[in-house]
Amino acid sequence: MRNSIENSGAYLLLFSMGKEEINAAILPRVLAKAIDLVLCLLLIELLPRAGFYAAVIFILIGDSLYRRASIGKKLMGMEVKPLREGQLDERTSQGRCSIVRNSTIAIALVLWKIPILGWFFFIAIVGIEFIIMIGSANRMRIGDELAKTKVVEILFKEET
Repeated sequence: MRNSIENSGAYLLLFSMGKEEINAAILPRVLAKAIDLVLCLLLIELLPRAGFYAAVIFILIGDSLYRRASIGKKLMGMEVKPLREGQLDERTSQGRCSIVRNSTIAIALVLWKIPILGWFFFIAIVGIEFIIMIGSANRMRIGDELAKTKVVEILFKEET
């Protein structure tokens, strides 16, 4: 029975799938962050007293929740990788790295609470992050530069 399975194309396909990584495009990154920010708004609305703090914590540690990916990144098929291989050692560094790379967005979220000017600060910080990401050759935003990371799309391909 095993030989017939091994000789079939299904066995070859299942065990010969490789993983290829490319720098994430701008639109999927923006959509992933939008998903995360919508989840933040849900937390703020659903938890009247603690929702804002939960949203800030979610933004800060989001990239360490699902093996180097926030919920938005996971849904868009992306993850955060170190610029140099071996830079991150599993859990401890992932959490620290997530906090560093998302601190700019968390600061924007905290400033959003300031009456009247908060929206301006939020839009300005997120806008600057976006402009820097567009202008960067590797599509890196300020948070990526601070944490020495990059966001990659995960593509599965058949190895021959």
